[in-house]
Amino acid sequence: MISESTESTTETPNNTNPPFEVSIIGGGIIGLNLALGLLRRNIPVAIYEKASELKGIGAGIGFSATVQECMSYLDPRISAILSKIGFVENQPLRWVDASKKDEDFSMRGPDELFDMKLPLERSYVLCHRAVLVDELVKLLPEGCLRLGKRLEGIEQRTDTGKVVMSFMDGTKVESDAVVLGCDGIKSHVRYLLAGEGNPSGIPHYAKESAYRCIIKMSEVVPILGNYASVMAVWVGRGASLVTYPVSNKVCNFAAFVRDNDRDWPDYSEQTVQASKAEIIGAFVDFNPMIRRLLEVLPDQQSRWGLFDTLDYPLQSYVDGCVAVAGDAAHGSTPHHGMGAGIGIEDAVVLVTILEKANQRLSSDAAATPESKRMAISRAFETYDAIRRERSQWHVASSRRQGQLNKWELPEIRNADDFVRDTMERASRVYTYNWRLEVQRSIQDYEQKMANTEE
Repeated sequence: MISESTESTTETPNNTNPPFEVSIIGGGIIGLNLALGLLRRNIPVAIYEKASELKGIGAGIGFSATVQECMSYLDPRISAILSKIGFVENQPLRWVDASKKDEDFSMRGPDELFDMKLPLERSYVLCHRAVLVDELVKLLPEGCLRLGKRLEGIEQRTDTGKVVMSFMDGTKVESDAVVLGCDGIKSHVRYLLAGEGNPSGIPHYAKESAYRCIIKMSEVVPILGNYASVMAVWVGRGASLVTYPVSNKVCNFAAFVRDNDRDWPDYSEQTVQASKAEIIGAFVDFNPMIRRLLEVLPDQQSRWGLFDTLDYPLQSYVDGCVAVAGDAAHGSTPHHGMGAGIGIEDAVVLVTILEKANQRLSSDAAATPESKRMAISRAFETYDAIRRERSQWHVASSRRQGQLNKWELPEIRNADDFVRDTMERASRVYTYNWRLEVQRSIQDYEQKMANTEE
């Protein structure tokens, strides 16, 4: 639980700027996008990242056309980066039924590659996660990013309207009322919001593991042929696989394996060491094309535990002037390829309403610590009201899509069932009206402030 106090315990840093500064916990893709969106609106930001070196974790990542628009709204330089480093995929969502063991997929023509297609046009940009993080960091002003800062506790001060953050290195920082947790699926800010012993404070194992790596296209093309140049989801009993190019030189590989019979070995770690043989064993019933692809994988692999928040969702994403966003609020499995995208949507709402709060406080010469705290807490209440339903629905829908991709649902008997079930949810995932959400956010915030002032 985040504590409240009326006694001063630390000094305000020299970089405080009126009317408030935002402290972001976590320097991943969501934290960086959020920071750039706030900075573009002249709201000062400090990012506190526990790692001593900021780098992208994982391999490839993709963003839908809607999410690209959201990024441009945050800061046009972000979408410009995507255009520079990304690979554009303009095809509808498609799947290959790799449980067809006896078919020679290499004999399929260009128009016959896929067994299931969605009649949903989309434009996706695919890129390497580490490259994106590196490029986003370059856009930050000097001194904005503080590395090696592992959060320990948060204290909201009722007398000054400020928030005191304690770090594991023994330091304390007093922030101007706004703390945003963007510290990922195993968020410590989330844990503090929920309170000790609350199961919603931690993510839970979704009984599924992932194996991710990058493979040279020179090794992929001779095996996958026409499939090497497009995004493909390969579905089969108990496992699935995603392949797509992230440049002309490398292909992203992500295998997903059901783990119903075992728990995650170490909840303090998100990855454990694995081997190529372990992956091969999970795909023994797949088409020979996929089994040949697995042979070119590196012998040493990392097994990623897939955690989500479906079973124990947060009842609120906010507590006073503290909030969580992205995976820290609603971590999901990756089967819609929209986990980061949903977090970018969070950032759009947060940037919009914090800008409104900033404008309101800037024009109020008589603003007090209490009025500042009230303006920000009402902004966060709006964020929670606007974002929680959609983001938690996405967690459930992604879990279901993972089950479909492994033919685990008894009511899904054939390709037509698969497409129908997926289409009902995919249209909601990928064709979201974020501009309407921006307007709803502004209206909700203004109404909350009007009710407060009555």
